[in-house]
Amino acid sequence: MRDLPRLEEALEQWLLATTPLPSERIAVRAAAGRVAAEDVRAPQPVPHFSRSAMDGYVCHDSDVRGASADRPVYLRITGAARMGEPPGRGPGSGEAWTITTGAPMPECGDRVVPFEGTHSDGDHLRIGFPPGPKMHVAAPGEDIRAGAALISAGQVIRPPMAGALAACGIATMRVVRRPRVALVATGDELVEPQDGGPALPPGRVFNSNAVTLGGLLHAAGCEVEYRGIVPDRPEAMRPAFAAVRDGCDVAVSTGGVSVGRHDAVHRTWLDLGARRVVGRIDLKPGGPFFAGRFSDGWVVGLSGTPVASLATFHLLVRPFLARLSGRRHAVRPQVTASLVTGYARPTTRPRALWAKLETDAAKHPTVELLVSASQGNFASVLDANALVLVPPPAPPLAPGARVTALALDREEDGDRLTIGRPVPGPLAIGVVGESDSGKTTVIAGLLHRLAREGVRAAALKHAVHGFDLERAGSDSQRMFAAGAAMVIVAGPTETVLRLDGSLDAPDRLIALAVAVAEEAWGALPALILMEGFQHPLRPVIHVGPQKPGAAAGQVLAALPAIAALTPESLDEVLRSVVDIVATRLRAAGVNGRGVADVLRD
Repeated sequence: MRDLPRLEEALEQWLLATTPLPSERIAVRAAAGRVAAEDVRAPQPVPHFSRSAMDGYVCHDSDVRGASADRPVYLRITGAARMGEPPGRGPGSGEAWTITTGAPMPECGDRVVPFEGTHSDGDHLRIGFPPGPKMHVAAPGEDIRAGAALISAGQVIRPPMAGALAACGIATMRVVRRPRVALVATGDELVEPQDGGPALPPGRVFNSNAVTLGGLLHAAGCEVEYRGIVPDRPEAMRPAFAAVRDGCDVAVSTGGVSVGRHDAVHRTWLDLGARRVVGRIDLKPGGPFFAGRFSDGWVVGLSGTPVASLATFHLLVRPFLARLSGRRHAVRPQVTASLVTGYARPTTRPRALWAKLETDAAKHPTVELLVSASQGNFASVLDANALVLVPPPAPPLAPGARVTALALDREEDGDRLTIGRPVPGPLAIGVVGESDSGKTTVIAGLLHRLAREGVRAAALKHAVHGFDLERAGSDSQRMFAAGAAMVIVAGPTETVLRLDGSLDAPDRLIALAVAVAEEAWGALPALILMEGFQHPLRPVIHVGPQKPGAAAGQVLAALPAIAALTPESLDEVLRSVVDIVATRLRAAGVNGRGVADVLRD
């Protein structure tokens, strides 16, 4: 497997070999959704004349500047300015013209007085209020300044951009021609879906890949022509593939690109004269792959497995199509996110895992892996908007681990795929037991011993009956009692955070501890010890008799009540627990120096 190219290498190689298609000139009214082939600046201001910003009366500011309720101003209405008509001479001194919003300002008159607050009687106008500083006149170029950049080459033209072009009087522009894609499915087992058709016999499946890929190709801006199903036999593939290439820029097939005896797609394309650009890659799922080049076009072979075909499309084919379409960037954003749930398997091959990427109000990205045995592989990825990319070797990943996620619902913003090494999240261990069993003594003993090993740890405590953070009358206590939602006390050697409300849940407290650690230390804590908290997905240390009804969970160690131990016995017990914790840290990829140092290794 190590002879296979890595995903990042295969994509870079393919993009380097790809150049945009030729451009064509089209009507601006059809430009939305196309990729611009040229930079466009506004040839003139919009609007190119001064206009009224209100319905009202155009007059001279010098006539109305001193108007008030006690000293109203009277003007004679002598004309009107309307939309679509020449502006005209305009009012003279002591006169006003009616004017509509957007109408051109006449040659004379420099202010518009809104209708509100005025009174007209025939051709006489009474203004009984101070007109204020606003002249209610829009200068030329209020909407678009002359020379303003409207569109850059490589941008996908959005409807407002096309509207801005039209507002400037631009009727046509150059865009990159859409890729013409011919889509074919291979496989003797495939049957086209049809309402009311006969039941499928064993061994036959409906052709779903062509539907999925057709939609993805359309979404990527391609003109797609579906060419049907081709049998797996080479003698059937050769004439069918030769015909598929006619009249298209890219021929895409699904199925038949693995190493089985019936997987003849890549060999058929090579026999027809294609030059291999990318072959099988080191990736699971989606490793079987083929991309080849003819002098006048491209051929792409994808896996026949739905989730593998879908993954490879997002990781390789869509970036290729973006480059072919002339887009400025080819690769979607890659986000470093925290795993909501862990991934229990060690990673020995590069993996692409379907996931749901979300960002909370504090802009902390989290990602949940979508693996559901009850729904099935394909069904479980229907809500996916990301692919988590895990390079080998990587240990099993615990909740909170930082991973690279390719955001599938965001526009391309780069040209390289950069997959970061997973960063282990903190190992969170609950320390549970009945009151007065010695949980705090155990935690303090562990912290003391682990600190000597260089492990930076955090501690959380469950205070069932509340607590007094500080003495009554202190500054911070008075601020909190007065209603502060948050009080932070920063001293020379420590900082205390006090929040209004309860975060009495392990996951929320762990997230808070991680966020504070990153802000304060620039790194994650290696370990979080949680006194009094038990979580079904996190290990625990039992101290003394357990509370009735407490869930067993994953027990790292079960200790007797501390009061029953001699100092020598306690030291021996704590040393054994430190060994257990250190082993877990190493298994998670965290050495004794903590997560920050692992990142620098």
